[in-house]
Amino acid sequence: MATYTLIGGDQKQYGPVGADDVRRWIADGRLNGQSLMREETDTEFRPLSTFPEFADALAPKTAGVPGAAAPPVDWRERDYELDIGGCINRGWEVVKNNFWPAVGITALVLLIVVVVNQFVGLFTRPIIQGIMLEHRITVGGAVFLLLMILASGPIYTIIMAGLFKYYLKLIRGENPGIGDAFSGFGPSIGQLILLSLALNILTLVGYVLCVVPGIYLAVAWFFSIPLVIDRQLHFWEAMELSRRMVNKHWFLVLAFLVVYAVLSMAGVLACCIGILVTVPISIAALMYAYETIFSDRAKAA
Repeated sequence: MATYTLIGGDQKQYGPVGADDVRRWIADGRLNGQSLMREETDTEFRPLSTFPEFADALAPKTAGVPGAAAPPVDWRERDYELDIGGCINRGWEVVKNNFWPAVGITALVLLIVVVVNQFVGLFTRPIIQGIMLEHRITVGGAVFLLLMILASGPIYTIIMAGLFKYYLKLIRGENPGIGDAFSGFGPSIGQLILLSLALNILTLVGYVLCVVPGIYLAVAWFFSIPLVIDRQLHFWEAMELSRRMVNKHWFLVLAFLVVYAVLSMAGVLACCIGILVTVPISIAALMYAYETIFSDRAKAA
């Protein structure tokens, strides 16, 4: 049986894989006719469209009339069903089957986040204490606090993007490594920085004008980060795509994010050690939700 090696969107090689895997990835939208691939007996990569055995998988699907091609359907026009419990169960299964790598890499990333938090806190803590304890607010202090938030935001975004990428590859069975957890520092770093600035500024404006618009925007744009790191989208394109798809079931996504947050923090009840288990499960569940919402195999509307 023939096997193949492919070059993914991250320019890494994957394989060898079988023909069934290639067909499944085509159906998922992760491969197209321009994707580079070679059979194990070949020496050079060539477009997937040049492999006759996959012509049927790449061809438009017929719809009712024999020999007539159905008009292409944009997956973004399709609906989806988000099963909150199903995502959590699948998240638990993938973490259970990859327990030590998932927990270890997540713990390393969380440690980096804590270090960054402590560093930022050295500069912002006196101002925050003045506001909370002494009710002392100065224009200079408020401006400095805002600038620190905007400056540190991209760091968190880049770090979380890499962790999302790691879990996406984990649930897709692509054997991720520690380098994937820091892939946010790769080619997408510029778009992630712009994304962070846009999200923080626009969401803050929404909260200032009224709390409700801020909440709406935070939920609608929540999947922008995985869209940038996974699909290599421009930051504004990712924000618009996230908003467009989330709006189809905004309240359901909100409910999922509430469960996600509660599950992430549940480990605190176990002397904080449990967070090393609940956070991996919640992130894996979040990436399953991402796959459900943004997969081109979603239920047709």
